[in-house]
Amino acid sequence: MLKPAIYNPYANFSIYRNPNAKNDGKFMQLSDFLSLASNASSVSGVLISIENAAYLAEKQGLAVIDAVLDALSKAGNNNQTAKKIMVTSSESAVLNKFKNSRNYELVYVVDEDIRDVTNSTILEIKKFASSVVITKKSVFPIDKAFLTLQTDVVSKFQAFGFHVYVQKFRNEFLSQPWDFFSDAYVEINTHVSFMKINGVITDFPATAAKYKRNRCLGYTNLPLYMSPVPPGGLLGLMERQNLPPAVAPYPVLSENDVVEPPLPPVVEKPPTTNTGNGSIAPASVPTPRNGQPTIVASMILSRIAVLATLLLC
Repeated sequence: MLKPAIYNPYANFSIYRNPNAKNDGKFMQLSDFLSLASNASSVSGVLISIENAAYLAEKQGLAVIDAVLDALSKAGNNNQTAKKIMVTSSESAVLNKFKNSRNYELVYVVDEDIRDVTNSTILEIKKFASSVVITKKSVFPIDKAFLTLQTDVVSKFQAFGFHVYVQKFRNEFLSQPWDFFSDAYVEINTHVSFMKINGVITDFPATAAKYKRNRCLGYTNLPLYMSPVPPGGLLGLMERQNLPPAVAPYPVLSENDVVEPPLPPVVEKPPTTNTGNGSIAPASVPTPRNGQPTIVASMILSRIAVLATLLLC
């Protein structure tokens, strides 16, 4: 029986300050977070999510990738094996920056609901990632909160050796299709035991942890209450006049959705100063002897850029 990995989004933090500035205790740097995870016996690894790297490099002059690689190197994670390091992004250009390192599990995030994926697209993803994150609707498409069918997306990726993680699982009954009877355990069990996903991403890690401790998972013959929910089961019991209207099918993930140009070079921005009248003006930049202006760029990473999450046992 496959058991899910558990991610806790509430353990997220952001690099949101100048790493050269004095630590005022309000923000945790990535290096501090990696040290915390390394010393925590209940943590099996760290997941680092990087988004909007191209915008930050070109428009804000922030080298997000370099900062993350530098923090991992200084923390000794380039050579460590005890703690798993996972790097996720919905941008293939970001993951391409990490593909030469074998110390990290690179995870491509499919950030849209899909009904299928072509083999050529999977081969393209395999060039820069070994795992994927897909949405729950990409596993079980829904119509007005009812399960309609199941897709082959999970099995197709796994046939090419990918680990498939699914997001995002929550306890609130409004976040679940009616077929799961407003039971978070039924929803997780259907994805794990029926669709054989490799892990779940959840806002409620305690629920997933409790599911993992369920002794029934070790039985050869699962009891009836551990049976997965059949897609379309509730729809089959409804009168025709009560059925929800048909919805357009989700798109098929293609190579054009995955292939991206390389990240643009970092365009350094001069520091700014407050003029006192409410406007911001560029700070004066010293000119060295060679006559070329020196740009002092502060490595402050935006809250939308880097998130790190504890990977619980």
